[in-house]
Amino acid sequence: MKASHLRIWLLLLLLALAGPYALAEEPRALEWKELMPPGWKPAMPDFSTFFHDPMSPAAAQQQDAPVVAALDDTLVSIEGWLVPLEWGMDALKEFLFVPWFGACIHVPPPPPNQIIRVTLERGVPEREMFEPQRLTGRLRTETSESELAMASYRIEGALTERLDYDY
Repeated sequence: MKASHLRIWLLLLLLALAGPYALAEEPRALEWKELMPPGWKPAMPDFSTFFHDPMSPAAAQQQDAPVVAALDDTLVSIEGWLVPLEWGMDALKEFLFVPWFGACIHVPPPPPNQIIRVTLERGVPEREMFEPQRLTGRLRTETSESELAMASYRIEGALTERLDYDY
């Protein structure tokens, strides 16, 4: 076999072995504003009932919040905060992922297009509940409701990573 043929065979073998890794999809780093269609602005919450009746909720969640359909089925990475919906064995297994600390707990919740619903097999350690996280997974435009808020997005195959910020 000629040296040039040997090089070609070695190159083909190398490509066959490395091909799947070379084609691995990198997650798209998302900012929360990218989950809102361009030009769409959330409505200002109506706090009028709160000032007249301190026992009433401050405001209801805005329901008419369009999604960015082009993001459906995109592998993404986004930073935010956990709002627990269900946990067990000292781990958060189902939660809402939101852009700021306390969203959905302190009313009103953000619009649905600023909330991602997440269900995990293993869960996030409960001690990390108040820590910022990076969420990575396949984004789906799928509406769901919980007792805390409506979410317009869901993440499949989610992985979380606690972020360390120097405050």
